Amino acid sequence: MQITKVEQSGKDILKQLMTLFLHDLSEFNSDLEINQSNGLFEFDVLEWFFEKEGLTPYFIKAEDKVIGFILLQSGPFSNQEYADYVLNSFFILKKYRRKGLGREACKEFFNQYPGRYAISQILTNTPAIHFWKSIYKSFNIEFYEKEELEDGHEVIYQYFKV
Repeated sequence: MQITKVEQSGKDILKQLMTLFLHDLSEFNSDLEINQSNGLFEFDVLEWFFEKEGLTPYFIKAEDKVIGFILLQSGPFSNQEYADYVLNSFFILKKYRRKGLGREACKEFFNQYPGRYAISQILTNTPAIHFWKSIYKSFNIEFYEKEELEDGHEVIYQYFKV
């Protein structure tokens, strides 16, 4: 399992993966729509992850194949009172899910970037909530939760330290 920073040359791959991620997320967020001119789900601030300090994209790789991504917020893009990092997005391609690869990716990522984290899920996204709670349990991570309203959606945040 490798976690590698996405370089400029990998931006197009990340953009395509983001379309798949947003498609999956649209099941739980009715505000997400495809761009009517190109038929893609688009993340309007993806460019920021290549331009702004504190926003960093990572590929998740298994056997040198890209199987997903992580978008990480830090510095001015995290709530530094509560978290060093905000895990903005975590995505594993469907064909690689339920094989323990997401857990492996989390383990590797947390080993590389220890600190205080905030992770959120839309309250109706029970698969994501279940995934993250299983991660916390398997790594013996103590966390606390807080429900919030974010962009008109009820979300649940978990805060923890690794």
